[in-house]
Amino acid sequence: MIRPFRLGDIFLLQRLGGQAITLNPMQSLLFPRPAALTALVAVIPGGDGKVSTYVLIQEGHRLVRAGFLQAQKRVGRPEAAILLLAPALDDSAGHPVIWKKLLNHYAQEAAQHQLERIYADAPDQPLPVSTFAQVGFKVYARQTIWRLMRDQGRRPPTDGEAGIHFQRPADDWGLAQLYNRVTPAAVRQAEGADVEESEFSPILRCMQHGGCFSFVMERQGEIVGCVQIRNGRRGVWLDIWADMLDPKQDVIRSLLNHALAVVREQSMRFPVYMGVCDYHGGLGSVLEERGFAPFTDRARMVKAVKQWVRDPALAFTPALAGVGEVIPTQFVIPEDQYLQPR
Repeated sequence: MIRPFRLGDIFLLQRLGGQAITLNPMQSLLFPRPAALTALVAVIPGGDGKVSTYVLIQEGHRLVRAGFLQAQKRVGRPEAAILLLAPALDDSAGHPVIWKKLLNHYAQEAAQHQLERIYADAPDQPLPVSTFAQVGFKVYARQTIWRLMRDQGRRPPTDGEAGIHFQRPADDWGLAQLYNRVTPAAVRQAEGADVEESEFSPILRCMQHGGCFSFVMERQGEIVGCVQIRNGRRGVWLDIWADMLDPKQDVIRSLLNHALAVVREQSMRFPVYMGVCDYHGGLGSVLEERGFAPFTDRARMVKAVKQWVRDPALAFTPALAGVGEVIPTQFVIPEDQYLQPR
């Protein structure tokens, strides 16, 4: 049986929380929180981005006994992200069937809430990826997360030299165009970013949340790059948007130097993390120059949620056969055929 979290499930979440696998690395690295506490906070009414917790309990089942899933709806978007699944597949109590049951159940819940997409950032390993694939998830990008453990103390060029300024509302259109230029079409589609609806570009979502610093690099009136800094309790996450295939890589270096300078000046907590997707070209080599090292490999996956649509059905009434036109005719009986009286 799978059902929403109840207060009586708190001990189950405490027991399984240490066996859970995180499926949203940025949130788990920057804002770690016990699964039981997350479920309790979500019980409080209100908020568009609440976390939902679903618990699986099967008494008497030898392999699939207990598990839970946590997912969070994205604010203002018809989509959600899987945060946790427990127990992990490599745990003694873990089993792919537990994940499949929970994921299929949440997909049905998402359809009822008119969600269109569900995201998961799974470890790039055969068993987790294949388990998600069996319930309809597809890999749309592969990513290596790099980590910088300490400040390297190198100074970047000044803002005036680099042409970098803090993001302004007037930059939104140019940033949306930048996102469209540097992101493959398949990834844009998976991320739900319609080219004609620039306000949905992921590059513009950072400023909708607190704790995010966004800087724009402009040359000759055109936005050529952007770096976004998310400050968390346990570290910092960077996102860079630029032409990663440019052989000079000067835009990438300037943005990275500027971001690390902001981290240092604002006394943000190390380590610094950054994701490098398979379409990011030589970004990994630039990070290696600054002291970053690979931390973990991830598979970014998405599932399109099937919506039930009720269409009015036309009731067809069988048509009656048409009646032909009646033409009156005069009949004349010959005189010799008249009945003669007997």
